[in-house]
Amino acid sequence: MANEVVQAQVVQATVIGAGGDDLLKAPGQVDGMMIYQKTSQCCRCCCCQPNIDWTVHDYVEDWSADMSLAVKMTITEDSSWFGRCMSHCWPGWRAIKYSVHNGDENGPVLFTIEKGFTCSNCPLIIQGDGGPLRCPCCCCLPYLEAKTPSGQHLGKVSYICDACPFVPKYDIFDKKGVPMFRVRPDTCVGGLCVQCRCGGGTKGKCFRIPFPIREPMPPYRPLGDAAITDLWAGMKHECCTQREMYQVKFPQNMEDAETVRKLIMATTLLIDITLNEQDQ
Repeated sequence: MANEVVQAQVVQATVIGAGGDDLLKAPGQVDGMMIYQKTSQCCRCCCCQPNIDWTVHDYVEDWSADMSLAVKMTITEDSSWFGRCMSHCWPGWRAIKYSVHNGDENGPVLFTIEKGFTCSNCPLIIQGDGGPLRCPCCCCLPYLEAKTPSGQHLGKVSYICDACPFVPKYDIFDKKGVPMFRVRPDTCVGGLCVQCRCGGGTKGKCFRIPFPIREPMPPYRPLGDAAITDLWAGMKHECCTQREMYQVKFPQNMEDAETVRKLIMATTLLIDITLNEQDQ
């Protein structure tokens, strides 16, 4: 059972109401969550890609792939067949609608995360002997919007292009378009390259790329230890099923915390479709 995330049971998330709106309360002692890719890709055929579903769990600091995690929410993807087929060539370009369900995929929809067609952030130019050659794009870039089940806009996260196009960056905006956070990894080589982290032990943190959640304006100082971290999911997941596990820790003392949690979940999904889909 090593290298498998065991989903022992489905537990309904705590949902509270305010003025008729459902607000999701993050469970657990630490204000955070784990987002695990439910769909295996080991049986995909050529460029034919399935919709990718996710499960949401309590935050675990020292996660390893053999842990049993209760499912609090399930995220289901609805994308076109052609859009999924082109995810390797044009990552992040397709129209997507994620539905976030309370409990399993049959539970009520708490909110949605969606986007229309855009340019890809890093389209494929040519497939060479040394691997794919890609060129960053800096216009009409991918984004994700969070909405209530009735379609009310809650906020938005956008992929950002600047003078360092090889370092991925994401800005989170509230429903009025005001910047709330910037999310980007630490850098090296004068800000030109992403800095990976090693030496976190033998579990999921042995090799990882944290995306600290930062202040929205320069110099973009990190907000404590709040971060979205792509963990090492084990040899089987990384090399065969290509499943991802994200560890998310929210900032402290958030205003409108329920909406912020939803937008940070959207940011996690945008990180996945703009970065990890290049390898699919």
